[in-house]
Amino acid sequence: MEDAHGRPARRPGTPLTPHETALLELICAGTWRGADEARAQLVHARWGGKDHSGDACFLIDVPARVDTPRIPSHAGGPIATLDVTDGDKPFGLLELWVEDGRLHSLDYSIFSDTAGEGLPELHQIDGTIASGGTE
Repeated sequence: MEDAHGRPARRPGTPLTPHETALLELICAGTWRGADEARAQLVHARWGGKDHSGDACFLIDVPARVDTPRIPSHAGGPIATLDVTDGDKPFGLLELWVEDGRLHSLDYSIFSDTAGEGLPELHQIDGTIASGGTE
């Protein structure tokens, strides 16, 4: 089976690509509340499929059988975000979402027509991590 671009279709549970892993490592870095737990889960993370069409987001599967600490609950929205830019021109936000204390998805919210539809390149990521609210 092939995807819309003629590539072999990925199945949930397959390994993350090196690029997906690098983006997740960037957004899980830092000292925000839950970052340690997120990094512990990231070690076991697999590609979880797509929540909706497009290449700018993907679900994260942390197998339930893996005993990792849960990420503390927070007030809603993404738990961490990174700005995506081209120099000083903003392209969007990379957002890490959590559900029930587990990594859930990485989304790229695009607000530039020139940003493209795929995940951002590493050089486009601003290293300042903003974290979501805490409960």
